[in-house]
Amino acid sequence: MLINHAEYEAMYEVEERMWWYKILHIKTLEAISSHFGQNKEITILDAGCGTGGMMKYLQSMAYKEIEGFDFNESAVELSKTRGLNVKKTDILKVRQDFAASNFDVIVCNDVLYQFEKSEIFKILKQFSQLLKPNGLIVTNNNAFKIFSGTHDIAVGSKNRFVLSDFEKIISDIPELKIKKSHYWSLFLSPLILTIRIIQRIKLKLGLVDLKSIKSDVDMPSEIINNLLFKLVKLENAILKKSIFGSSLHLEIKKS
Repeated sequence: MLINHAEYEAMYEVEERMWWYKILHIKTLEAISSHFGQNKEITILDAGCGTGGMMKYLQSMAYKEIEGFDFNESAVELSKTRGLNVKKTDILKVRQDFAASNFDVIVCNDVLYQFEKSEIFKILKQFSQLLKPNGLIVTNNNAFKIFSGTHDIAVGSKNRFVLSDFEKIISDIPELKIKKSHYWSLFLSPLILTIRIIQRIKLKLGLVDLKSIKSDVDMPSEIINNLLFKLVKLENAILKKSIFGSSLHLEIKKS
């Protein structure tokens, strides 16, 4: 799991402003509101909440019943500075710390890549136990191995996914069903691929210091940040379904 305090500090500094996080916030809100309408009284759990940017955003959208957890103490501490209800919990043992059928929504963004597929089954099975009937899991995950680079090393990634990976896991949890799925950042794929290919070349040539390796969480200039946000927001508006992209966004419904 992510244990680098500097990575969490970097996330904390940019996740309310950086284009990628802003798009992810919008996607999560759209998934929740499309399933529950304008009901702001639903209970939400952010599983692997990081430094709490998503929770803070949902609060700003008038959702009140939100709590979260993370395994990393730095993430929990930073989340608490935002005034959020967050505690330290092991996601592999989450059922021990939360009551069954207690949540309408579980958000789990960019967490599952840290686990083997057998562990992901265990996590999703526990999520299903925590959800109320008609509950929803909203999860974003890094996609396609071709996008691998130094970022994956920095964040402790064990997996990049395609839709069939989750279809196979979900098939063994009969009460769960994938409601919607799509890949995203298609418009930026050429740029992301170029960056990641260069990173892999540098890794092969031994030009990367693995002890000081950093993720791609870095705030661009305001002009570039706004441009990237508008471009991906446009993609989000006109492409409801895409077959390619560096991330896979899923809505998983409990019966």
